[in-house]
Amino acid sequence: MKKLTLFVALLGLSSFLAACTNKSGSEESAEPETKVVETEMGEVEVPINPKNVLVNWYVGDVLTLDVTPVGYSGWAQETMPFYDELKDVPAIEKWEKEELLSYEPDLIVTYNPEDYEKLSKVAPVVVISEDKSSEERLEFLGEVLGKEEEATEAIDTFETKLADAKEKFSTDAFKDKTFSIFEDWGSDSYGVYYETGSRGGTLLYDYLGLKLAPKLEELIESSGEGRGSLSYEVAADYFGDYIIWFLQEGKESEFEKTEIWKTIPAVEKGNITTVPGEYAGLFYYSDIASLTAQLDYVVENLNISE
Repeated sequence: MKKLTLFVALLGLSSFLAACTNKSGSEESAEPETKVVETEMGEVEVPINPKNVLVNWYVGDVLTLDVTPVGYSGWAQETMPFYDELKDVPAIEKWEKEELLSYEPDLIVTYNPEDYEKLSKVAPVVVISEDKSSEERLEFLGEVLGKEEEATEAIDTFETKLADAKEKFSTDAFKDKTFSIFEDWGSDSYGVYYETGSRGGTLLYDYLGLKLAPKLEELIESSGEGRGSLSYEVAADYFGDYIIWFLQEGKESEFEKTEIWKTIPAVEKGNITTVPGEYAGLFYYSDIASLTAQLDYVVENLNISE
């Protein structure tokens, strides 16, 4: 009987010690729920697996990382490469504290430093300056969201295609050739509007390293503006050897019907790549997914087989 009692006591002690060990091990292996990231506004504690992300402008970057936000400030259009993932996400009309609270966010991603002070009591705010390149922005967001592999894969795909396109543009046929981006707004509006940043400007000038027409470059340097309007009477003087020509959705080009249009060298040589108005969304953002899709479009549609 004494042996049985001793055995039961030892068994109980063993179970107690095992339970203590399991409890201690469980506590030690518990996954942290937050992490600290270094941002432009200093250190910010963010959730490791955020569930309710709000995005101001950088929605394409977040979607590229397979994170679907609960709301965003921006624009959605059918030709955006991530439209299927974006179409059902609510667009936030007023990027204000009261409205954002209704989404119960646990992370806010924005380009605007003012959002940090204004919204930090709503949720952790990660500010990413527009000065960062598209790759830098995606890499950083990959770190914030725990999506480093997705970021690397998207960047690698873009850089591979970019290198191939640069090789095509490096042939003798394109040596010293110039490229311009214009949109026809009509004579009763802005006339011919030039772009160097949006409408594919980031891709053409920053990434492909293509050159502006000299007179347009002079205008930009003197005005300090990377975009602006030209009247139909003078626009032809600013055209480059190759033109990316944007149309307004649902409208024909009024400028194309003028006698001036026919005399433009790029028109005579067929070096005009027309972008229909319904493709405005494709050239709207400058995230890596958008740049990759823009690059595909330019390579497929621009006459680079000379």
